[in-house]
Amino acid sequence: MKNIIVLTFVFVLIFTTGGCSPNATQQSKSTKIESKNQRPITQPNIQGYGNKKNIEILTTLKLRKLPALPETDAIKPTGNVKEYKLEAKPARWELVSGVQTDAYTFNGTVPGPTIRAKEGDTIRVILKNSLSEETSIHWHGLHIPNNMDGVPSFTQHAVKPGESFTYEFLANHAGTYMYHSHFNSIPQIDKGLYGLLVIDPQNKGTLKHDREYTMLFGGWNVPNRSEGNQKQSGNDQMSGMSKGMTKEPKHKGNIRSMMEHGSQNKDQQKNPHAGMNMPPTESSKDNAGSTVMGMDYNYWTINGKSFPDTDPIEVKEGELVHIRLANISNGVHPMHLHGHDFRIIAKDGHPLPTPSIVNTVTVNPGETYDIDFIADNPGEWIFHCHELHHTTNADVEPGGLMVLVKYMK
Repeated sequence: MKNIIVLTFVFVLIFTTGGCSPNATQQSKSTKIESKNQRPITQPNIQGYGNKKNIEILTTLKLRKLPALPETDAIKPTGNVKEYKLEAKPARWELVSGVQTDAYTFNGTVPGPTIRAKEGDTIRVILKNSLSEETSIHWHGLHIPNNMDGVPSFTQHAVKPGESFTYEFLANHAGTYMYHSHFNSIPQIDKGLYGLLVIDPQNKGTLKHDREYTMLFGGWNVPNRSEGNQKQSGNDQMSGMSKGMTKEPKHKGNIRSMMEHGSQNKDQQKNPHAGMNMPPTESSKDNAGSTVMGMDYNYWTINGKSFPDTDPIEVKEGELVHIRLANISNGVHPMHLHGHDFRIIAKDGHPLPTPSIVNTVTVNPGETYDIDFIADNPGEWIFHCHELHHTTNADVEPGGLMVLVKYMK
């Protein structure tokens, strides 16, 4: 009897421990398969990020630690007068090498001179009208006396050709603003009658920037039909194009060459626009993205120039860079920066107590934004409008609202 009990116990023990269990066999095979498929986890290679040992560049930590712009609570008049003389006059303006158009300008440039003062200063602007039509100046976003607002039929009479008018007001709030015509507004602004106005704070606060750039966005409709006599060389298909040319085949430009050299109009070259033909197109309802408020814009500019003739944003590694964005055009421009995040530190001249960290900011018509970024990712990057019709010249890319962010040694 004892022998039977012992044998029974041994049999049960062998059965339960498993040599013959189907489940145990499957688990064993599964474990072996997993171990064969398992690969070692490797750390990401960060050596390309400025050859830095730390990985702060991959985060927004440094941006989040920066202080906000100071807000203005009170202004003390300084007694200083900043006087500017502006002459509204027609001129020929080159949007990009070889492409000129008739423009309305302040002092012969598009945009007009930047007006700059400190909070508490008195700004005095003497406007002389040398146009063939009436005009005025509106101070966009500023709190000023009603009779200085520059809106004919409401706050003043329009300034007639040959006449002058003096605007005078206190620079009352730090920020980024614009000035522009407010008579026949659409055609006069579209032809270039605008400029930037910057008011610096009396209290600078703790935020210090190493560099500052401004970007004022404009839209242009360059016609395609010839009107009047134009000088045109046989070697340069681009000369005299603002009044119109016959259509030529479209070609994309060499973006690497343009990033390095721009599209400079060099006298010694037979064709200063070789490799990048950008003929203006006829107005068409099919120009999706370029038709805004009934206007067919075929060129978009930053500070009066289209890429690749836009000025680069030059930085050095480690610098904190301030960019003032302003949209005088009738288009919406989502501005996107490659390779970096940036902070939105002010909107329409008002500091944000908690800056937003983004890589794209949408600048609507009439809006201004102040942004800043840390130059911590060396290379050649672009900052451009992500409404991609706005990064073309006469429907040919790249062009329009685009600048190169270039690291300098």
